Amino acid sequence: MLRKKCRVDGRPTVSEWPVRIWSAEEIPEQYAEAVNAWIKGAFSDYQFVHAPKRRTSQQSYAYVFGYGKDRILFFRESETGGEAAIRKEEILRQQIAAVSVERELLKIKIILHYHDAEGQKGLEFPYVPSVYYLYDPFLNWILGREKEFMPGVAEREHPRPRKLYHESLAMFNFSLEAYRLGDGFDDYRYESKVHRRKWLPGKKTLEEWLEIPMEYGKFELHSLGYFRKWTYYLSGKVSKI
Repeated sequence: MLRKKCRVDGRPTVSEWPVRIWSAEEIPEQYAEAVNAWIKGAFSDYQFVHAPKRRTSQQSYAYVFGYGKDRILFFRESETGGEAAIRKEEILRQQIAAVSVERELLKIKIILHYHDAEGQKGLEFPYVPSVYYLYDPFLNWILGREKEFMPGVAEREHPRPRKLYHESLAMFNFSLEAYRLGDGFDDYRYESKVHRRKWLPGKKTLEEWLEIPMEYGKFELHSLGYFRKWTYYLSGKVSKI
């Protein structure tokens, strides 16, 4: 009798979802001492999130981050564990030159592009799309918006160009993210390219690019297959990353 091959379900379970840390008592033990030493003032002045390691993903890692008072704290736990094996990063909001979001199916992460004395660096915050309500406020805060800001609400007063809707429905839908850099837009640059496989000429993949100048910076979007990447370049710090 032939045995069926079993595929491992790589989807994160609820126990592996990032969670909000509401009080100092909820901070995971291995991070507690360092986090409490970093806080200046009341715990309520900051927002903290704990992202557990996903057991079904070899690339996954556990981390804790907090933000508030123009500061960001990031702790990443290494494979060996223990306080001595925890990487710490502290960033001032003014150091951030751009922010990217990458998504492919159930994989998503925020990437901070920032500068320090050693040069340009990047810091990644991978998470589960289902907990967008923990990371959207973080993204809004980084870009100078209120944490509760919702692009869909802002778009009601300043609708997107209908021309873009007819050029690409996908780009039109994702262009809503640009509202985090301003109240609306009329000008944009859209490009697309069709890729055909050599041995499957009937199989086509559409690659698309969108660039939108906004009031507080520049928004760029790249789409290919299931992959999407959008970047917010902050005013005065617009450069290719």
